[in-house]
Order: sequence, then C-alpha cells, then structure tokens
Amino acid sequence: MKYSEELFWILDKIGVKLNTLEIQNKKFQENIDFVHSLGLKCDCVGWCKLDLSNPHTPEILNRISEFCKENGWRARGLYDRQYIDVTSNWFELVPTDFKSNTLCDRIETVTEKSKKIQTSVIRAFHEFSPTPKMHGDEIYVPERFRNYCIKNNINDLDFCWVKDKGKYDAEQYFHVYGKHLIPQIAVDFDINKSNKDLIHAAGGWLPEIAKVFYELQQINLQDCYLLNDLPTSGIAYAYIPPTFSCVGRHSILIHKDIAEDLINYKIISTNTLRPVPVVKTLPGGYTLKRTQSMERPADHFIETMFSEYEKLKQTPRPVRMVSEKDALKIFRLAKKDRKEDFQKALVKTKSHVLLNTNYNVMIPYYAVANGGFLSDEYELLSFTQAVKENEKFQKDLQKEELLDIKPQGIVIAKCPDGDVVFLCSNGEVVRFSHEAPEITEQWPSLPQFFVDAINE
Repeated sequence: MKYSEELFWILDKIGVKLNTLEIQNKKFQENIDFVHSLGLKCDCVGWCKLDLSNPHTPEILNRISEFCKENGWRARGLYDRQYIDVTSNWFELVPTDFKSNTLCDRIETVTEKSKKIQTSVIRAFHEFSPTPKMHGDEIYVPERFRNYCIKNNINDLDFCWVKDKGKYDAEQYFHVYGKHLIPQIAVDFDINKSNKDLIHAAGGWLPEIAKVFYELQQINLQDCYLLNDLPTSGIAYAYIPPTFSCVGRHSILIHKDIAEDLINYKIISTNTLRPVPVVKTLPGGYTLKRTQSMERPADHFIETMFSEYEKLKQTPRPVRMVSEKDALKIFRLAKKDRKEDFQKALVKTKSHVLLNTNYNVMIPYYAVANGGFLSDEYELLSFTQAVKENEKFQKDLQKEELLDIKPQGIVIAKCPDGDVVFLCSNGEVVRFSHEAPEITEQWPSLPQFFVDAINE
C-alpha cells in the first residue's frame, strides 16, 4: 500500500538554558533562519512541517545533520505515516469532537459487574449538523444512525441515550457499544524502548531520519487490521484503553455495504468514514496490540435512559431562534475583545454598492467588520474577497457532475481546510466540503451561523 510521510521537526541547542526572554528569542530566530535557509516555512519558534515526498528531502536531511554537527545542535521531531488510495471492504467511523458548549455534565452509573463508570449529559441544540462525535474514548452517533440500524436489523451495536438537558428541540445522540470485538490491532511501536530493528523494518524515510534525529518524540504509523481478525460483514469495534504510554483506541469499523448505504441515505457524509488498511500479514515496523472489551453501563441503566428518551420525544420543546439583533450584538462584542482579528467596518458610502446584489443581506454585518476571523475555524470574507471566492465556487459548482441539486446562493466565509461557507437563497447557511460535493455543516439562518461560528 502507498503511504504519505510527514516530519514535524525542530532544532535544540545543546547546553543552552532558555532562562531569559532574550536568550529564547535569539534561539528561536536561529531556528527560523536555518529553516528559511532550507527554503521551508516554520512557526514563530522554529517548528517546521516537512512533507517527505519533497524531492529535496535527501538534501534537507543532510543539511540538518551537518548543521547539528558543526554548531552543537540536535534535531528533534515527530514522524507520521498515513496510507493513501486504500481499497478496502472496511471503513472506520471518523467522529469529531462535540462543541465545547455541548457537553455540560456527567452521570455516574455502574457496569453489570458494579464498576463505576460515567456517561455524558449534553445540550444537543448546539450541534447544528448531527454527525458522529467523540469525547475522550467514547463514541456517539445521532439518532438517525440508530434508527437506520433498527430499521435494517443491524444488531451489532448497543445504544444508550445521551441525556439532553437543552431547552431547545434537537436531534438526539446515543453512546455506541460494539458487540463484535476485533481481537488485536497492528500499531506503531513503543518509542520509549529500543526499536532499531522495527525502525529499519518500517522502511520509508524513517531509518534515515532516525540516524539524523537524536529524539523522535512520536512515530505514528496508521493502524492496520489483519484480515483473519475481521468478520465477513456487519459492524465491529476495537478498543484499547488509554495509558501513560499509549494514547488508546476506540474504533468502529463498518463493512462496505453498510457504509455505502449510510452515505446513500444521507445518514452520514463521506468525510465521516475512511477506508481501513486490511493486511494478510503484519507489516514491517508494526507490533500487534491486544484489545479488550469496552466498559458499558448495566442494562437497567440503558433501559432507564431509553424511558427518559421516550418522554423527551413526547415533550414539545421550542426551536432555537437567533435574531439578527442578537447576532450583531455578539459580533460587536467579539470585535471589541479581539480587535486584531477583524478588519474595519465597511463605510456607508461603499455599502450602497451591495444594495442591488445578493450580498445586501450582509450589509449589517459588514457595518461591524468587513471581514475577519469569527473563530479559528471560520473566516468572514470581506465583500471584495467574498465576490471573488463566489465566482470561483460557482464555476467549480457548474462543473460538478455528482450533485443532483446544486445550491443557490453566495459564498460568505472560508475555513482553514478550504471548505466554503455558503449563504443559500432560502436563508440557510451551509458549510460546503472542498473534498467532495456535499454539505458537512448546516445552520437555519445567517444570525445562527454568526453566533455559532463566534462561539466555536
């Protein structure tokens, strides 16, 4: 299988104590200057990300080695390997974190063996796009996923309702507990032990990097699964509890036929699944790690939570609505707190240009800031930038052949990964993936988007 390799690295000056700001800044600048001399970019202290497919990699590693020997420095880094173009009959569920204001409490309960464990309490209305979620080593799915499994007699998972204390109506979430445990996972080796043979067996650029770098803080090899350990169909799981020396694992694996069904029925999107590397024999550089059953609440607790879920579903709750006045108030406060993140307001003499365009609904927001970072995840584009991005997006959209219904509207914001935020003609706001022609996030209104993006 083909794989990509990446090295995140920095240089350490031997024997230098960074006990004053002046010494720190001098050391950081030396780091930065050296990285720039290689034709690479880095952060403000010198950490650099190197794609090892770079044709200059041999020269770069040689320059790092020579610099360290000549100047009394050491190289330290993290190595990451991911498989690409994987063809597999199994897909791993890729959950994302709950928003920080979604999780609000925990419930202490017990397992069938009376061991104390906890389950989550959330305010589900903060999650505008119901997708698989993760918190710690727990995985959660929206109720549409559970409903699909029930309707299609897929009995490979047990579900426990996640208590929702939110005052507004929202799609509900469920803890998932797998029934079919995969006995072992092929994982990267323990870097705290001497593993010269495993480093050599892993191949790629890793052996050469190990010669140059005095410390590799992490060696991340994408997990693999042995073919004989997997069932022939259905849904399975693997669990390794986190420890001081192990980050732990909790993976839900879904067979191809079910995965395709989930996507076709829009239960989940393509970016919430990734193909699983399945191998017949253990790859070089890997070790096998045994899994164990994940702790789950006792049946009586699951039944109690299901009864509470049924009561909640029968209790009418208001739909959360955010007014433009509310959104503008929060927007102004964000700009006041983070002036450096926002541009100046669009002056009134220029705002008349927007009146006869689709961007006229943006005038109240541009009157606060004509562009800026609503959060780390969402950048509001200035009017001029938005028009340019919209022209490009609309051209690309016309070429898209896999989309049955193409959204109508305008681009208003962008995300760091290249996704665009699109204000639809019906007033809804959606996040449109840069990888596939699909919506990955959705908000019922423009004010709702601003409030959620600022609170991200």
